[in-house]
Amino acid sequence: MNSSGPMLLSDTRAAVDAVIDRVGHDIVLGLPLGIGKPLRFANALYQRAIDDPSLKLHIVTGLSLQVPKAGSSLERRFLEPFIQRLYGAIPELGYARDAAAGKLPDNVKVSEFFFQAGSFLHQPQQQRHYVCSNYTHAVRDLMAQGINVIAQMVVPGSVYDSDPVPEVNAAGGQHRLSLSSNPDLTLDLIPLLRQRQQEGTPVALLAEINRALPFMGNDAAVAADTFDVVLDEPSTEHPLFSVPQTAVSAQDHLIGFYASTLLRDGGTLQVGIGSLGTALVHSTILRHKQNARWRQLYERLNISQRFPFVADLGGMDRFDKGLYGCSEMMMEGFLHLMHAGVLTRKVAGDVVMHGGFYLGSNAFYEGLRKLPPEQREQICMTSVNFINDLFDHRLGDQRLKASQRVHSRFINSAMMHTLSGAAISDGLDDGRVISGVGGQYNFVAMAHELPDARSIVTLRSTREKGGEAQSNIVFNYAHCTIPRHLRDIVITEYGIADLRGQPDEEVYCRLIGLADARFQAGLLAQAQQAGKIATDFKPPAHWQHNTPDTIRSVLSQQDSRELFPAFPFGHDFTDHELQLSAALKALEAGTATRTDKIMTVLKALVSVGRVPDQNALLARMSLDSPRRPGAWLERRLLLHALRTESK
Repeated sequence: MNSSGPMLLSDTRAAVDAVIDRVGHDIVLGLPLGIGKPLRFANALYQRAIDDPSLKLHIVTGLSLQVPKAGSSLERRFLEPFIQRLYGAIPELGYARDAAAGKLPDNVKVSEFFFQAGSFLHQPQQQRHYVCSNYTHAVRDLMAQGINVIAQMVVPGSVYDSDPVPEVNAAGGQHRLSLSSNPDLTLDLIPLLRQRQQEGTPVALLAEINRALPFMGNDAAVAADTFDVVLDEPSTEHPLFSVPQTAVSAQDHLIGFYASTLLRDGGTLQVGIGSLGTALVHSTILRHKQNARWRQLYERLNISQRFPFVADLGGMDRFDKGLYGCSEMMMEGFLHLMHAGVLTRKVAGDVVMHGGFYLGSNAFYEGLRKLPPEQREQICMTSVNFINDLFDHRLGDQRLKASQRVHSRFINSAMMHTLSGAAISDGLDDGRVISGVGGQYNFVAMAHELPDARSIVTLRSTREKGGEAQSNIVFNYAHCTIPRHLRDIVITEYGIADLRGQPDEEVYCRLIGLADARFQAGLLAQAQQAGKIATDFKPPAHWQHNTPDTIRSVLSQQDSRELFPAFPFGHDFTDHELQLSAALKALEAGTATRTDKIMTVLKALVSVGRVPDQNALLARMSLDSPRRPGAWLERRLLLHALRTESK
């Protein structure tokens, strides 16, 4: 604690001066991952480093969020109005922008332990400075970088009181500030920084007020005198960075449905962000609220016969006992599970959800703000080490945590999976990092430590590259995130494979059985050549049903189409933008190769027929009155794609 109380400032430049006065011109700045970054202070400090080469700035953080970038001219026409609507009032993170462009000044270095997926894939400087770390080791590894400044966005505790929001009172430091979205690392970094200070190293802890943050109590609420500097500049506050909901495909929905069969009533759930996580949450709510219809698909997929182990691991009934959420990331779906009456199993008093950080759409943030106090208190945002590790660093009671995490299902996604059982989730075989390990390894390892827990890796069986399908089930790969000795349960849209405790031949066969039929023969030949599958093995006939047509037929029936929409929990797009997005995706797929481009252009030039709402759609893309030949061609291509999608 700061015995004299925090310095209360209302000017960002003054806050930068105050930090420099405390620690000097050699700053190692720790910023939280995701939305908890104090954008105004971080940008001002970065600009000071640009203006003053004597200031040495090393930023250590993770998940520096950037707005999506368009590729083609048509993509720019679609994205720019959307980006302006969602992000126009949010300051751009200066160091992240320049790092992505390779334009950081010589006196500034940025090290991240988790990238926004793909953001630095082609940036060698950031690839070199990447710090590979499990989430549970991030505090240790960040401290090893020499952090002497922590800065975080917070919200004052009286935001939800009936009285107007008061000024933050520095006297005595008794005013509560909520770490809100990011207590994950900060709760553990603060005492370590104070210890470093007692040992003679100058440090500075800064809080930047933003009243757009939802106030989260419990462990996330700290006294104002936890910090040395509190920056409260209401006129420059801004909305939170949102991650819009992405469409859930038929593939995703089936993967999510299979995963929902493995959940045990009265159990524990961890799940990550993305459409696969959304699909799981949607099917879980269906199982609880429309159980008869959920069971119809269960029977149609013949799960009891194809995967008999599911009956022992999961269930088919409603969640009358409820689930307890324990996830490093509180993704948006947990709030939907709470509202649906699924997330109801209480631990440690009234807590139904422990989370380390949260990230999602604007609707998610608004939902958190509007939670009644009694429901908000059921969510405990806390240290990631509490969540990701069985060894409780504060209570020292491993047995308590293990007793709370009964029937845990740790569900994480992967990009690829090898036949030997290794998962590839964070990088490529040439060493480049796409995202990061995060807590995936932590949860997989925990699943093997808890007596009734299971690790579930979900992935789509194929991906598109250059207009051609490629298998995500591969014989081998020169990089892995989760080693094969931690193999457990794997799910694709074609089913579930239980790999735990199985011999290699069984593991290889079960994973080939989850692959797309187009790639099974090649995978089988490789496995047989390596001596992992007997040469006289004959593939079962049902393997050949693993085709996209099968997936479409399963979910094409009327009841399934209604049950599994593309956006189960809403979206940030207008109706016209949804039409345009689908058309642009189809156009991208139809122009993947040079031959495809030529054929698509020729078809667009001769394509005729009016599209419903044509004028409005063209106006949204600023193609209602094209004046350049390139814009005229883009108009023809767009109309052709819209006509094709409307058939």
